[in-house]
Amino acid sequence: MIRLPEGFVSTIKNGHKDKGENWLLDLNRLISECESRWEMKIGDPFDLSFNFVAPAIRSDGTDVVVKLVVPGEEFHFEVEALRFFNGKGIAQLIDVDLDKGILILERLRPGSTLASLENDEEATYIASQVMKKLWIPAPHTSMVPTTVQMEKKLLEIHSEHKDGIGPISSEILKEAVETYGVVNGMMSNPYFLHGDLHHYNILKTGSQSWLAIDPKGLIGVREYDIIQYLLNKLPHENIVSVIEKRIEIFVEQLGLDKNMILSCGFAHSVLATTWTVQEDGCFDEKFFAGMNAFRSLGKEFGSL
Repeated sequence: MIRLPEGFVSTIKNGHKDKGENWLLDLNRLISECESRWEMKIGDPFDLSFNFVAPAIRSDGTDVVVKLVVPGEEFHFEVEALRFFNGKGIAQLIDVDLDKGILILERLRPGSTLASLENDEEATYIASQVMKKLWIPAPHTSMVPTTVQMEKKLLEIHSEHKDGIGPISSEILKEAVETYGVVNGMMSNPYFLHGDLHHYNILKTGSQSWLAIDPKGLIGVREYDIIQYLLNKLPHENIVSVIEKRIEIFVEQLGLDKNMILSCGFAHSVLATTWTVQEDGCFDEKFFAGMNAFRSLGKEFGSL
């Protein structure tokens, strides 16, 4: 029987309520089922956050990763993304059980994250090369969310909070909604995006290669998919200059539009900040600082 960290148990229960509690009670049985069904031995889990993820060795000696999640809509989006990317720039999907929330994935070794690199410019360059492999023009039909839905979510929040929410004023909310409208209005050739691409979701494989993991799936302009990266692993000081340097590398390597990046960054960081306020009444200072950085750079660049 695998002992689960208390923080992970609390996250599952708080996020999924009764469904999460039942899933936790059934988890050890589900692990045993995976071992029998795929002829594998599952090892001790990695650091757990929102899903159960652990290494495993199959009977033929193949190293894989087993990911068990509480089944739901987001899991279906992840599976669609993995199937659509099909191992290009991302860990390969080996097998899946949609109803039971089971994923069997390629294991990346050594598996160190991009966050382990101290040189920020080197890390950003590597991320750009992963993105270059990953992004594909979106299919005409897809289940995954679009940035238009992100705009609608922020509009709903603005409608419910006329005087603002947390540290976000009503004026900022209105400006962010309008910015989303501009971004989505220019989306003539949407791309299928990772949706949560940052330092901790890019892993080293082999001596020089890097691949993405854990896609959420999103359809929008390419510039939108770099925002999570820009908001992650920021220093306590000189945030604006670090974000600006990262943007310069992405623009140079991927041919992205700086104006669009700043607009996407401002709109998304406002939405992300409001989400954290809705969760527990507090706000994520990282997202809020990012919002101010994008707004500052946007006004300087003339995009906001």
